[in-house]
Amino acid sequence: MLPITIMMILLVMAGVIAAVKDSATAKKLAIAAHIPAFALSAAMLVISAGEPIRLAIGAEPWNVYVFVTPLASFMVSLFIGVSLLIMWASMALVNYDVDQARIPMYYSLVCVLIASLCGVVIFGNFFNVFILMEVSSFAAAGIIIIKNRPENMRAGIKYLTLSILGSSFILMGIITLYFLTGSLSVTGIHESLVAGYAGQEVALVAGYTGYEVAAYNALIFITIGIALKSGLFPMHIAFPDAYAIAPSTSSAVLSSLVQKAYIFFYIMVLHKAFGIEVIMNDPVMSTTLFLVMAVGAAAMIAGSAMALLQTDLKRMIAYSSVAQVGYFFLGVGMGTRLGLFAVIFHFLTHAVTKAMLFLVAGSVIQQTDNRTIDKMGGIGAQMRVTMALFTVGALSMIGIPLLIGFNSKWFFAMGIFESQHLWLLGVLALSSLLNGCYYLPVVVRAFFGKEAAEAKQLGQSLELSVRGLVPIICLAFLVVAFAVIGGPIYYINMGIESIW
Repeated sequence: MLPITIMMILLVMAGVIAAVKDSATAKKLAIAAHIPAFALSAAMLVISAGEPIRLAIGAEPWNVYVFVTPLASFMVSLFIGVSLLIMWASMALVNYDVDQARIPMYYSLVCVLIASLCGVVIFGNFFNVFILMEVSSFAAAGIIIIKNRPENMRAGIKYLTLSILGSSFILMGIITLYFLTGSLSVTGIHESLVAGYAGQEVALVAGYTGYEVAAYNALIFITIGIALKSGLFPMHIAFPDAYAIAPSTSSAVLSSLVQKAYIFFYIMVLHKAFGIEVIMNDPVMSTTLFLVMAVGAAAMIAGSAMALLQTDLKRMIAYSSVAQVGYFFLGVGMGTRLGLFAVIFHFLTHAVTKAMLFLVAGSVIQQTDNRTIDKMGGIGAQMRVTMALFTVGALSMIGIPLLIGFNSKWFFAMGIFESQHLWLLGVLALSSLLNGCYYLPVVVRAFFGKEAAEAKQLGQSLELSVRGLVPIICLAFLVVAFAVIGGPIYYINMGIESIW
């Protein structure tokens, strides 16, 4: 019952927070919801290391089926842990973006969102997962629209529309798998698919014929749906606007956490439902996976190229996230163990680094009332700690050694060697170069030049309060710490072993 308990804590507290009138109380309750949920997720990470946690309530196919692998436990801890730090930082940031009366609803939506993301990774019944995906989509749109401005309404509706379109494709894929196998559980689907490909008897529902073609259709539908919900280039059109316009704490949650739940589901479809052996030995399915890899590579370059053209700080970071989604699909598309390891490790890298960058951007915008990069000359003299944190995040995204971003790119390089698609090394190098081309000018403009010297002479400090800086400093610490300690590597390896 541990996985259900984690979700229930967040959902029950979401209801309590929604009923609260006072914004200060809502903030404290949001933190109070995350702390025990995170503690339980850490316990679940240890418990699931022995063997997956399974819990079935009801009979298939319409049952509630919990299937928690070590990898799922890792993801739940990541979601709740990073969200906890973002909520802590939001205590100093959210008032700038959200009306006082709407703050309780904001925190309620965040708790619902995190609970639903946890559900996406811990449930093994695809119908359960689909329902929770939809809940997460509406909650995510809610924390964009909550700012109550026309541009937020437009961005939120566009985000939700694209997400629902993606859900439609995923639903078609799930229905196809159900009619093909008679099961909605990840284990039941896998057993039937493997039996079907081995020429054994398989539970076909409603006289469904054309086994291989149906399996192809299911995989393609789900691939398109996940690409839409994750904002994979060129289906990214709603995401930069949403990240740039949303409250900065919402941007941090959306960019660092939400897409990862959907991509994790895609990984489970590939490795636990279909089976990577089936996919790699089938010419159509392996070609589909190659196309996923190729589009991911294109997204890495296109997202970075578009980030180069931005003048708005948050929009630049948003387009950087489009490029990072490309990394995830690149690694998944390799179809190799090291490629999958790189993806899961990059989940961690991107979560802590991008959350930090969006929180720093929100701090700068709040304290200076400016979001234009060209007008940020000398800001490093007025916000030394804040811009030092931005520098750590920027260098990590570029891939500088001793920061977690370097580890990610190293693992991707190892995965590329294993996949034997060596041309991807050039894509990886070019992406890192482009990252430097749009992140480093912000750092240089902030700390060096005539404007920086003039700002230093003025001696004016625009730093965020200590309450707001400490959680961002914690994220920066994780960017450094996870680059040099092996704990995440141990749990990721264990998790991959459970699904490979």
